[in-house]
Amino acid sequence: MPLHKTEAVVIHTIKLGEADKIATLFTKELGKIKAVAKGARRIKSRFGSSLEPFTHINTTLFEKGNYNLLRIRQADIIQPFFHIREDFEKISHGLYFLELIDKFLLERDVNKGIFFFLIDTLNHLNNNDELKRLFVLFGIKFLKLSGYQYRFDKCISCGDAPLILFFSAYKGGLICDSCAKNNRQGLLPINKGTALYLSNIHKEEEVTEETADVMNEAVEIIKGIFADIIGRPLMSQEFINKIR
Repeated sequence: MPLHKTEAVVIHTIKLGEADKIATLFTKELGKIKAVAKGARRIKSRFGSSLEPFTHINTTLFEKGNYNLLRIRQADIIQPFFHIREDFEKISHGLYFLELIDKFLLERDVNKGIFFFLIDTLNHLNNNDELKRLFVLFGIKFLKLSGYQYRFDKCISCGDAPLILFFSAYKGGLICDSCAKNNRQGLLPINKGTALYLSNIHKEEEVTEETADVMNEAVEIIKGIFADIIGRPLMSQEFINKIR
């Protein structure tokens, strides 16, 4: 019955029976796992609020037999991220980030780079109000950490940059006017300022404060990329749309 002690972020939970929960956790040492918390739904549960989504915890887990589900023996809160829970917009963005983690990562696939990046992102979300900027920064960095490389500086088809008018999530970058003439299906319009903004973020160069139009368009580009990779818009995206 191996024991594991690790940091984790709670992605979500579901009910199990009358008193238990199954928690999906993104852990530092084990990657994404599912674990049973016995008695977690009881009023006087020893877990308290430690298994709420977003919560950063220290947890002790053990494996029982050949079951895929682990058991949670203990969960101690490191950071509850209270300010996220107090703001509907922050909740919606946080749920979007957690849903991406859940969709992209396979179970037991350890990725400490993404783990620490998620903790850093939740800290920024908890303490700052520039949500659109954070959304774009998270999207670009998460894609890079997940192995996706998009082109934001030149046409992905011909390598030129005379007149960039479109972005193709499917092809992986910008499309110039000439290359888009024959087939514009699935192309998103993009202005030069937005392309430059995304390129600077991607290259980790200094980024100046952008206009509302550029920021709004950048957000739509990032949402389009993730919808293309996953095959549909994320469920949490509907929540974001409703509260705006």
